[in-house]
This record gives sequence, C-alpha cells and structure tokens, in this order.
Amino acid sequence: MSAISKTLCFLLKTCLGFCIAISGAFAEYPDKPIKMIVPYPAGGGTDNVARVFAKYLSDRIKQPITIENRGGASGMVGTEFVARAAPDGYTMQYTVGDTHSVIPHLFPKVRYDPLKDFVPVVVVGSMPNALVVNTSKVPATNLSEFIKLAKANPGKYSYSTWGIGSGAHIRTEAFNEKTDLKMLHVPYQGSGPSFAAVLGGQVDITMVPLSMAIGHEKGGAVRILGVDTTSRLADSPDLPTFTEQGVPITLAFWQGILLPAKTPKPIIDYLNREANAVLTDPEARASLIKAGVIPRATGMSPKELETYMQNEFTRWGQVIKTTNIKVDQ
Repeated sequence: MSAISKTLCFLLKTCLGFCIAISGAFAEYPDKPIKMIVPYPAGGGTDNVARVFAKYLSDRIKQPITIENRGGASGMVGTEFVARAAPDGYTMQYTVGDTHSVIPHLFPKVRYDPLKDFVPVVVVGSMPNALVVNTSKVPATNLSEFIKLAKANPGKYSYSTWGIGSGAHIRTEAFNEKTDLKMLHVPYQGSGPSFAAVLGGQVDITMVPLSMAIGHEKGGAVRILGVDTTSRLADSPDLPTFTEQGVPITLAFWQGILLPAKTPKPIIDYLNREANAVLTDPEARASLIKAGVIPRATGMSPKELETYMQNEFTRWGQVIKTTNIKVDQ
C-alpha cells in the first residue's frame, strides 16, 4: 500500500470513528435533566403553560425538565441567558412572541439576535386575547357600540397595559390603528395592577389574555366585548370574535420552545418530533387549554418553524412601525 493510500485509509477510519462517536452521543440524548428557562416571573400565564407542556414533554423523553424563571427587562434577561447557553440540548427556552418578534424592534441594542441566536423546536400555540371594558364606565355591549362611542369621543377613553412596549401595549395600539381609534394609554407595573385598574374603574379598557378576564366578567364589573381568535372558542362559545364584529384582526403572540443556535440537528429533530407529539395528545391538549393557551392543531418541521419565526418577526415589526410605538432606552 502506498503512502498516499495509507494516509487516505487513516483519514477515513478517523472520520468514521468520529461519526460513530457523535452518533452514539446523540443516541444517548437526553441522559440527564433538561433546564427550561421561562423569561418571566413564576405564576404568570406563560409560566403556567410552560409547566404544563414541560410535564408532558418530560413524560415522552423520560427525563425531568425543570423550570427556571429568569424574569426581567421584558423577558430580555432570560432570553439572553439562553442565547449564551451551551448548544447541547440541555438548556431550552419557553417564551412568547414578545421576546423574539417584538422586543428587538423596540430595543435595537438588545444583546441577542432573535433569528440568528436561536433555533425553534415547537410552536405550542397562542393565548386568545379579550377586549375588556369597565361596565360602569363604558356603556357598550358589543364591539360595534364601543367603536362608535370611542370615535364620537376621541381621547375620552383610557386603556391600561403592563408597560410601554409590552405585548398588551402593542396589541391595543394595533387594534386602535385598525379601527382608527384614539385612546389614552395608562401603563402599569405588571398585568395584575393593569387589570385591577379596570376592575376598580380607574381605567376604562384593557386587552388581556382571556383566561385572566373570563372569571371576572361573571361578577359584573367588566364586560368582554370580543376575542381576537379566528373563530369562536369551544369552551366560550358565547364570546364573539373581533372578525365577526367587523374588525378582521388577530393579535395573539405565539408561544413555543427554542434552543441556542448551533444545537446539533439530531437533537433539534428529536425534540421537534417529541414536542409535536405532545400537541396530538388529547390529555395534553385539554391541559394546555385549561392553562389558557390554544394549542396548534398540527406541528411544524424545524424548517417550517424557521420560516414562521421570520414571518412573525417581520409582521410585528411592521405593526410597531405603523403604530409608531417607541420606548426610552
């Protein structure tokens, strides 16, 4: 055998051994607990859904998934942590579209790239939003009546959110732009105080996840004028959609799981397959709905997810540009 042949043979054996070693490592994944970062405080809507999904995903992959809440800076703290984590499949993020589709447009100096620093695993679904009014302050029983009132009294009505640049702020301004309304924005520190202000009559209107509002409507202090889903919800069939009331707009952010960029493809494909399987589990779907999210009917492949994330990033960037929302940095 010539020297060249020996060299080629050595290189082939080395490459083959490397590939076998890598394949074996992936075959053993996961062989230890996985950490799921939620970039919001414990007890909130996103945290609740994350815990439900983590439970069912953990059951499928036969490893514990522990939730770690890293809130702060509108979700940027936890998101940056995941962007800098080792791309080994043992640190993942459960988040909503705010952190990847909205925040980078509002904070150009954000220290992560929502598209380049992450790879998506699954879009779990979205939380339906409800437009809620204080019944003693807003004498409207449906969306058409409210729009008529607000247009007749520009600037009279106020709406609360949990901060400038928050998801609630973006959604309400998108609604205002779509309906040509002018309302006064009153930001609060947190969704709880924001909703309490409407319950107490300090503010007239708010747009919140339906799960937050549905129980309070029964008490009579607030009224839900509509939800932003494409069709009526099976568990709340009496609530009309924005679309059927003449406002064709959906405002819900996606919720899902992402990994750090450069995570090996076999790990991405494995988690994508198992996460999509959770979405088809009737028990898991019922639990997710109870937690406040509408799960997707079908999963998406990693390639489809990349396109989806790009489209959502572009979509909400256009909304922010159109509504001219700005925040101090």
